[in-house]
Amino acid sequence: MTLIATVSTGEHRCMRCGRRLRTAKSIAAGYGAGCRARIRAAAKLADLSQWTPVQVEDARQAIEDGAVVPSTREGVFHVVSSDGTEVHLTHRNGCNCANGLRTLPPRPCWHRCSVAMVLADVAPALASAPVAVPVPPAVPDDIWAALDAMGATSVYAVA
Repeated sequence: MTLIATVSTGEHRCMRCGRRLRTAKSIAAGYGAGCRARIRAAAKLADLSQWTPVQVEDARQAIEDGAVVPSTREGVFHVVSSDGTEVHLTHRNGCNCANGLRTLPPRPCWHRCSVAMVLADVAPALASAPVAVPVPPAVPDDIWAALDAMGATSVYAVA
């Protein structure tokens, strides 16, 4: 079962970048040639160590078949099962398939592997960006004196 991104006008659009698809191969895959190449290149560099080689191959096949479709939520994809009977909501950190729901933390299913591959070209940029960690304000030695100075203790006054 292949899902193809179409708009109401009947044009086929790339599921990654949204550009119009013209070739039969791109329409069948749901991704343009450039996006397919970027996904394949990023998948080679992605850390796929938590998945077995069989799961990685299943994920690659699903991407080639156009069975990994982005949803309206950022980072969440609809991934068609291997037999085509179910569609799973999948994020790189979780999946609603049987393996994903069975244990805590979720087992890494091939659905998650396919999402990790599709998002691999985006992930390094996000991972390398410095994360600003907010520094908590210093706690005064005498909290009650600090509250008195702010005039906040009148609310908490004990009669």
